[in-house]
Amino acid sequence: MIFTNSNLIEKNIFDVVIVGSGAAGITLALEFEKKQIKVALIEAGQRNYSNESQSNYKGEIEGLFPRDPDISRLRMFGGTTGHWGGTCRTLDEYDFNKWPINKNNLNTYLSDSTKILKIKNSFKNESINSNLNLIEFQVSKVKFGNVFYEKIKKSKFIHLFLNCPVIEIIGDNFIVSKVKCFSETDKKEFNLWGKVFVLATGGIENSRMLLIEKMKKKNLFNHNLPIGNYWYEHPFMELGKAIVNKEKLKNKLNTSLNHFVNMFNAGDNSDAYSFAPTSKLMKEKKILNSCCWLVTHDRSNKGWKNIAKNLLCEAPNLSNKFLKFINRSVSCGATIYSSWEQDPEFSNKVVLSDKKDKFGNPRPKLIYKKSELVRRTARTVFEEIGYYLIKNDLGRVVGNSFLFESNVDYISEAGWHHMGGTIMGDYNKNSVVDENLKIHGSKNLFVLGSSSFPSCGHANPTLTIMQLTFRLNEHLLKNYFKQKV
Repeated sequence: MIFTNSNLIEKNIFDVVIVGSGAAGITLALEFEKKQIKVALIEAGQRNYSNESQSNYKGEIEGLFPRDPDISRLRMFGGTTGHWGGTCRTLDEYDFNKWPINKNNLNTYLSDSTKILKIKNSFKNESINSNLNLIEFQVSKVKFGNVFYEKIKKSKFIHLFLNCPVIEIIGDNFIVSKVKCFSETDKKEFNLWGKVFVLATGGIENSRMLLIEKMKKKNLFNHNLPIGNYWYEHPFMELGKAIVNKEKLKNKLNTSLNHFVNMFNAGDNSDAYSFAPTSKLMKEKKILNSCCWLVTHDRSNKGWKNIAKNLLCEAPNLSNKFLKFINRSVSCGATIYSSWEQDPEFSNKVVLSDKKDKFGNPRPKLIYKKSELVRRTARTVFEEIGYYLIKNDLGRVVGNSFLFESNVDYISEAGWHHMGGTIMGDYNKNSVVDENLKIHGSKNLFVLGSSSFPSCGHANPTLTIMQLTFRLNEHLLKNYFKQKV
């Protein structure tokens, strides 16, 4: 059922109130529907994108974040899946070293997660030496707003409220009783009552909503929680260029992993090799996790002289061996891109701005920087790829200057992945939610999404969000509704 105004009778108590209709909120609602659990699914935006609605996501930036907060997230039904690229991969085992749960705790929900994303359940690694692996991604084409709208519209148990932002969370004695909403359609406030409440509003908005309630000093959860802190992104940049022997590279690697090249608009005749560091390399070099894509591009021999001159200018210590290499019958250049891990730091955070929205609530402000460890991680993995190409006589690389300029600021094209701010952990002094995503001190308020990630390796967060969604559904059914799963 779809509602765009306050025409649902107040005091109609829902079993679960989910705030946010992105991938997590929609999936959770659909899972509850299977058990005939009555759900209110609340979306601040409209069915489709509108400039007016999107303007409510404006905020401020302090630091070197590459874009305003309203650019990389969507305020509409389906959330940011309305413009996501669909790239999916599971986290690695060593990505969980800061989590109170491990990879096995989420593996149980991998099959259901890949099914709803309509992707293969295949995320293989192939070792090429002791320092580097080739890894596999899958790409989902599911736009949740388009795929599931009609199903939710026809549902007897899911009540979708569109264009109805939540402006206040109300409760006492660590129990949330209702949320106050505003109908943009009839310009009227109304309340939705529930037994369990789940915030699934994204990696910025989850923190913002909780910070607003913390500011009001309500007795909803512990007040010493680090809400908004440890916020981070996936830096994404072009790391450098290369000249490679395409056929020899293809024969040497001979990978059966999923073809991934069109993410880079390089064409079907190109190849993309997804390199990642082994746990051994990360431990020895004390770096973070990373993925580097070496993407080949067909070129004519006509351009080789200019390519070589550019590389030699940037790396004058290259030897005659390089000059001999480019004189061979090779016809392929390459670009190396990377999306890699950022270490969560307490000082990187979502805070409340002095600027207010139309309801008088503060807008978000992002305070953001990258540590030298982030730069060193990118440089180390890039160099390892270079060593591999040289050792196997496959090509030569030259890195972009920012890799080697310590303490010089650089702006990365961050991967649009907002993580942290309401991180998961065992203790209320260094985390916001527990291993079951319940806010420390609260009895019925949960936070779902990548804002709960204490760390995230290099993998895009959506698949892990889906795994956490199925896990939360199971936890709530068992512990709040006494249902078998």
